[in-house]
Amino acid sequence: MFPFTYTFEREIINDKTSEDVIYTARDILREKKIKNILYGPGFVSFNEGFLKERSNWDYLSLIDDGKFTYNEKSKVLTYKVKLWKFNLFALAFLIITLIYFEGLFGKLLPLFGLITNHLFCYFGSQGLIKEITHEINYLS
Repeated sequence: MFPFTYTFEREIINDKTSEDVIYTARDILREKKIKNILYGPGFVSFNEGFLKERSNWDYLSLIDDGKFTYNEKSKVLTYKVKLWKFNLFALAFLIITLIYFEGLFGKLLPLFGLITNHLFCYFGSQGLIKEITHEINYLS
């Protein structure tokens, strides 16, 4: 679970240039209404900032930093994601709840919420790179 940084890799089976892959990833992020997108040769990154600066409220808004890089030689798209800020707030809530509430509710509910939030972000990130590689491999 710690340090809330994950790397996902997917193979691109078609002969695509780095620009094709990066522009497709950028376009899918734009469709999901991500505002803070930075892209350049071989990479696309996004940073959603703090809660009041979030561009939307789907699972991508729980991600702090995400970066797609494409290696044209090995045909691998890599997605590195950091989830630490939001999960750090959830962990602080867990600790506060454990201190001030007693019984089963005070111990299990915050822990269940932290684990659910973490799994939601993790599998959402896997789904995002899967959606992008599906678009690149089969639809474009």
